[in-house]
Amino acid sequence: MKYKLLATDLDGTLLNEQKEIDVENIEAIHEFRQKGGRVVICSGRSPSSTRWIADTIGLKGEPTIAYNGAFTLNEHGEIVEQSVFQHDHLLSFWELCQGEKIYAHFYEGETLLVPAVTKWNERWIENNILPLEKTGGRVEELVRVRGKCQVKTVEDLNTYFTTTQPKITKIAVFDEEDRLFDFSKVIAKQVGGMEVSSSLNFLNLEISPAGVSKASSLIKLTQQLDIPMSQVAAIGDNYNDSLMLTAAGLGIAMENAPKEVKEAADVVTGSNDEAGVAQAIRRYLLK
Repeated sequence: MKYKLLATDLDGTLLNEQKEIDVENIEAIHEFRQKGGRVVICSGRSPSSTRWIADTIGLKGEPTIAYNGAFTLNEHGEIVEQSVFQHDHLLSFWELCQGEKIYAHFYEGETLLVPAVTKWNERWIENNILPLEKTGGRVEELVRVRGKCQVKTVEDLNTYFTTTQPKITKIAVFDEEDRLFDFSKVIAKQVGGMEVSSSLNFLNLEISPAGVSKASSLIKLTQQLDIPMSQVAAIGDNYNDSLMLTAAGLGIAMENAPKEVKEAADVVTGSNDEAGVAQAIRRYLLK
């Protein structure tokens, strides 16, 4: 086969709009693997969430990339690489958010640090560790994995950052006033050490430590697997996938992707509600 590894995003890509994975996608993934291909999930979701999804669809033996590249996990779910923000950058960023009255929360491992309970975090554990009922998720395992996660309210994040020196690997930003595209530019100008993207067409911001992306972690992983990027296909649907699509030998955008993401890709497949991943595997990879 021309392509030996498929790197796939989750939300808007492998997951349909019901947050399940169509059987066509699972069957195509296993057909590709049976022919010797590797499949790696590359997601903005947490380490436990990516591993839970990988295990549910039978991707045992495969590594995963989580928090947009801040975590790389081996086939056993063990962390082999982790990237964190510098604390002065965290303090500067949170000061900017407070000044602009923009909400942000922070990911410390499997714990979500929030300044207050809001609609953006109150069901984080349930939304992070999806039930996957139609996909084949086992209830007892779902309960176990959810038990590893927690939401922690920290009213004074400045003090928490200063005294605790937490290892923050990802930041998410939300706003109701359509200000986030402009705010992303302000972050770039006023705060150092951050990579800013979006997984929801700028309805949110996803922020990683400088130099960290799905692409950068995928490149490191493929070097360890001795697979050149020219033999890697990557598929995704949003701005936090763009670098990965351009770095891969074959970049595949979903039909539901924004125009700019489609333009960054080599080809476009069906939407996430049309088993677009399966379409791409059968059209481009099983050769």
